[in-house]
Amino acid sequence: MAEPNPKVVSAKPKKAAPAYEMLENETGAFRRVAVGTAPRPAIVSAAVKPLSPPAEEVPEELVFNEEGEVTGNEKAAAIAAADAVLKAQEEVELVFNDEGEVTGNAKAQTQAKAKPPVEAKPKKSERKAKVPKQADSFEKSSTEEKIKLFYSYRSKFPQFFVYTAEGNLQVLENPKEIPPMVIPLRAFSSLRPEELQEIDVKQNAEQLTVEAQYVEKLKELREAHDLYNPMSPESTAAIVRINEQLRQLSVLRNKTMYPEQWVKTIESVDTRRILLNQPHEERKMGYPVFLYKRFNLSRADAEGHYREHGEGTFGSMEGGGTVVLFLTDTEDPKTGMFHPATERDFVFNETRYASPYQAYETERFKELEDEKMVKQLLNTRSAKTIKNLVSMEPRQPQHPLQLWEDILEAFYTQFKDATEALKATGSARFHMMDKQIGTPDYANALASVRTKLKEKENDAPGGIDQVKNSVITKDEQKKDKVGAIINTFRRRA
Repeated sequence: MAEPNPKVVSAKPKKAAPAYEMLENETGAFRRVAVGTAPRPAIVSAAVKPLSPPAEEVPEELVFNEEGEVTGNEKAAAIAAADAVLKAQEEVELVFNDEGEVTGNAKAQTQAKAKPPVEAKPKKSERKAKVPKQADSFEKSSTEEKIKLFYSYRSKFPQFFVYTAEGNLQVLENPKEIPPMVIPLRAFSSLRPEELQEIDVKQNAEQLTVEAQYVEKLKELREAHDLYNPMSPESTAAIVRINEQLRQLSVLRNKTMYPEQWVKTIESVDTRRILLNQPHEERKMGYPVFLYKRFNLSRADAEGHYREHGEGTFGSMEGGGTVVLFLTDTEDPKTGMFHPATERDFVFNETRYASPYQAYETERFKELEDEKMVKQLLNTRSAKTIKNLVSMEPRQPQHPLQLWEDILEAFYTQFKDATEALKATGSARFHMMDKQIGTPDYANALASVRTKLKEKENDAPGGIDQVKNSVITKDEQKKDKVGAIINTFRRRA
């Protein structure tokens, strides 16, 4: 029979019961207070303090002052002091001299030796100036890259990146420290008539060769159809093979006739561009339009070729080359008088106009039988206003080139100085830079009129027709502006 477990008795001595005494408070009530503690003050406020989380277990060694108040926890303070000493010993290894004085921190010295020394950054004034890399990269670049860099720098420093008299690129002393140099450009021009003829002969020979192969293959296909056996896989395969060869020859034949072919997509087309009898229609078509275009020259031949040094090129002033005059603006001192918007009153078709451009647009709307637009065009002298008025009408006259020639001939025959200036251009070509003023036929008409004026050099100037209609004069235009300003102030008043 198992013996019952003996009762475990703790060897820890029991604490002595504290002594108490009875004290009387201000209200005359008595309460029990431990001996040796100061009496607590009377409770004045009945406010309830919020509950706080239970405090950690505090050691029992309390420290009291002379008044009996608790001033610290001796055991907790001793533990904290010991932990601080241990931590300091781990982090710091002190070095002592013979007299017992601290002379350094061995651990800190060891760590300092292990770390590489950090060089001090020089001041901004002591730093070396950066050497520009533009000069080095410019000299080592190819000719094409030099041309790109030249125009990139010219946009910022046009006075240092200029052109020579021969049209080459010249670099002067510049802030970019690029050494002075001249970049020669290769001459470039469109094809000459003999070159076009050579290309045409070559294309004709290729077309004849491909056409002969196509006819031979077509004959072979007919024979295969005559011998076709629906039960024979070889017969079917032969017809399929010949059809594929015919397709390839058809593509090659089309390519030899038109080397350059492309499709232009117009996403949103104005309805008035399709329905010409509705010029004021503002709606657009709800689907894109695809235009198939082709050209009988390749892109490289159509754009032109580079020329070797010494060959005659367009734009050359020597060697029988052709000079091109670019018509950019009416204010240009060299070519402004040849611009279609040059303002100079003249008479054409019994009507006084301010410029050839106004005459062309007015005569165009006369042909379209739009009298309202004709009156609006004659009521202004501004080319910009005329352009805005006619922009909504895409229809052109039946013979635009002939109309331009008639207008320009009337214009130049009425002004002797303009006639002499036009003759002085020699055989130069005219090129319109502003495509919105005038039409592509204007430059050709101007050259044609120059030839006519040279042939009629000894003829007397043509007479002026009787004027029935006239454009608004400058004085009338000024009066209208003053009247408009006065009316504006009256309305505001």
